[in-house]
Amino acid sequence: MEQSGKAVASASDVAVQGQNEPSIRCVNLTKVFGERTSVDHLNLAVYPGELYALLGDNGAGKTTTISMLTTLLKPTSGEIYICGIDALKDTEKTKGAFGVVSQDVAIYQELTAYENLAFVAELYEIPQATALARIEALLEDAQLLDRANEISGTFSGGMQRKLSIAVAMLHEPKVIFMDEPTVGLDPASRRQIWSSLKKLRDSGVAILLTTHYLEEAELLSDRIGIIRRGKLAAEGTIEELRHKIQGIRHISIRLHHTVSVETLKPRIDKLLQKFKTEFKYDVLRNTISFAQPKDAQLVNHLHEVLSWLEEEQIPFSKFATSEPNLEEVFLGLASSPAEADLEKLGDFDMDDV
Repeated sequence: MEQSGKAVASASDVAVQGQNEPSIRCVNLTKVFGERTSVDHLNLAVYPGELYALLGDNGAGKTTTISMLTTLLKPTSGEIYICGIDALKDTEKTKGAFGVVSQDVAIYQELTAYENLAFVAELYEIPQATALARIEALLEDAQLLDRANEISGTFSGGMQRKLSIAVAMLHEPKVIFMDEPTVGLDPASRRQIWSSLKKLRDSGVAILLTTHYLEEAELLSDRIGIIRRGKLAAEGTIEELRHKIQGIRHISIRLHHTVSVETLKPRIDKLLQKFKTEFKYDVLRNTISFAQPKDAQLVNHLHEVLSWLEEEQIPFSKFATSEPNLEEVFLGLASSPAEADLEKLGDFDMDDV
């Protein structure tokens, strides 16, 4: 942490302009490194009390975007506003509006948990009585109060990450950026941090999260943005993103006996005449999977499929429906068109039913 000539403005000095105004907004944000465009005219908005997950492959531009939004990296062009403040014109005031939890643990290893927080309180010129109350509350929330006077370098990875979140929240920011906050943590530690994120969101903090754990994004986020080659390829709630790929649901049928593709295909063609959809036959699992057409009612579609099984006298042992998870949505939207066609239906394991 670097201390400039004047103290960083505290979050209490920064007013959010209203619930309808985004806490984080970037307009045509662009970053070019030599001949490579890392972020390409990105437009993004995150609102108070919203957790927005920014997803993308390695090299898609996520970390570069976070670096620009947190004023660590100057954009080639574009605009950034944090709580209504122009981040490019008033960097110091902007810093008081947000906290950052990076994938690298940002604490002083040689200091105790308490000393880490007390040092940051001094940077933000938080009055001593206020600082003591906040430090105690944050350590208690992080389940670190009984370890307050222990050297933080002796903590486990999960404990250090929880202390990092406490440090980021000490000045009560309206915005928090989390770049891969749970990378490398065990499942129990990850769930504790998920609980912390939910509390922050419920308190009105705007959270921008990058993560490679799609389960994490699906569980926590209000909205999801998928970035590809520096551009926002898709954005919306998980339900809205599901509607962007073929097949809101899969209907999977495990056959009683193995059937050759040559024998099965003419019988399936009869069903496909009624429903213009795709099907997949998994020989290893002996399972047929259909994508439910977007314009078909589920009950009617299920009835048609069951009637077809009866008419064609196809014995089956299991019948199940499922919705695409975020991984399937991500692959369908973030891949190239050719890759997306291959990945649309994904693999559905009837053993999981």
